[in-house]
Amino acid sequence: MKKKIILGLMLASTFALASCDLFSEGSSLTTQKTTDTATTKPSKTEDTTPSIPSTKKEMKYEVGVATIDSWTNSIGSSWVKIAVPVKNTGDVDIYLGDMSADIESSTGSLLKTISMINAYPDYIKPGETAYYYDETSASFDTTGIKVVPHVDIHKSSNEVIRYDISDVSITEDSLSGVKVMGRIENKTSKKGTLVYVAANLFDSNDKLICNCFTILDNDLNAFDKIGFTCSPFAYREVKPSDVARYEIYAYPTQFNIDFSF
Repeated sequence: MKKKIILGLMLASTFALASCDLFSEGSSLTTQKTTDTATTKPSKTEDTTPSIPSTKKEMKYEVGVATIDSWTNSIGSSWVKIAVPVKNTGDVDIYLGDMSADIESSTGSLLKTISMINAYPDYIKPGETAYYYDETSASFDTTGIKVVPHVDIHKSSNEVIRYDISDVSITEDSLSGVKVMGRIENKTSKKGTLVYVAANLFDSNDKLICNCFTILDNDLNAFDKIGFTCSPFAYREVKPSDVARYEIYAYPTQFNIDFSF
């Protein structure tokens, strides 16, 4: 009986020791597992999100060198013409509102102010260049004069509409020096009202000679084609042979809405 008790105590002791070894080993594996997980966890500062390029479009433009030229017409009146190029360097259409300008003497004295100067065309697409242009009489000495422009440019709230131009000819005109003729075709299903035609004429040095402008007497019906004639207002020195190239735009009257306020 005593042997059985001793044997039972020995077996119990062996079982207890085995149990301690198992829990001790299990605890060690759990700790190691936790350590392995911690060492392989990505750093919190690591950014694995792929970058997405910005899709925001910007309105940008460049105002070129403003030029002013003078001449005397056949009856002895003194005139000046102003030209200010504006290039759309952004990726949205822009609208060119009326410009004002100060004409200054060579010493900076104010000689004349001009307002309501139009741009041709008044809406331009990315990469295109428009010209603010005006001709005005000069009751002052034009030696060394310069022009200071004040432009008014906004993001377009309209889709740019242009009509096709064909059959263009540039011929001599007894009153204005040159005249530009051609045809406009409306290939859209919408009638064009108060249609503008603006022709910018350039010399062999790619300098703007003058602008020829007119407004059609009639609406331009859908899918219709109509002829036009336009001339500069008072510039007489230009001849057809002076024109190396031209840019002609035909477009309906549109009203830009400024949503920036």
